[in-house]
Amino acid sequence: MDSRRHVSLTGTRNLRDLGGYATADGRRTRWRTVYRADSLDTLDEAGQRWLVEAGLRTVVDLRWQSERLGTPRSSANIAYRHMPLFDNPQQRSGPPPVKNGYRSALDRAGRQVCAVYETMLAPGALPLLFHCAAGKDRTGIVAGVLLAALGVSPETIAEDYALSCACLGPDYVVERRQWVSDHGYEWDTWSHLFETPPERMLLTLTYLDEQFGGAERYLVDHGLAPAGLARLRELLTEEV
Repeated sequence: MDSRRHVSLTGTRNLRDLGGYATADGRRTRWRTVYRADSLDTLDEAGQRWLVEAGLRTVVDLRWQSERLGTPRSSANIAYRHMPLFDNPQQRSGPPPVKNGYRSALDRAGRQVCAVYETMLAPGALPLLFHCAAGKDRTGIVAGVLLAALGVSPETIAEDYALSCACLGPDYVVERRQWVSDHGYEWDTWSHLFETPPERMLLTLTYLDEQFGGAERYLVDHGLAPAGLARLRELLTEEV
């Protein structure tokens, strides 16, 4: 992993810069422009200060209201936007069906995904950070579709997705195992949910291509103007 990618702060494990990825047109994604992360609720004072010193202008929270313990300490320079990726938590007797990729998420959340990117287009919105709870599933979907739309290869997008496993570390698995036990679930049934194998993102991108005609078509069909897509590429990529 590029040493610039993972930002190590007390209170968050999975904060990463989406810069430095090659695109199909010979450009690369800009460093220090878009970040992906897990929850920021427990950032310490130094972490809070980092948000400001990094020049962040916008933080987008993809979680449901019930998951939010709070927001980072308010700053005159940073706008905090609560934009749940899904309207309401679904009642389930088992884990979400993600083994074959985030298919149902793409089916359900197209408009919300576009809304996150439209936020990036607002004047003065960048640099921007988006996050969910662990920074791997909802955040992974938003990051994956964005990188695909910018022209990053599926293999690179899958590698970025897989970094969550290393960044979250073994303590995350211990905590999730306890959560599964506390809810009376079987670990063997749920354990895959807390992994980030690159194959899962590759399956997601394949579904995006086959079902929706690719990232560009997906975004335009869900409300992102073609001019907005072009502007995103201008803002988020640079010449090598």
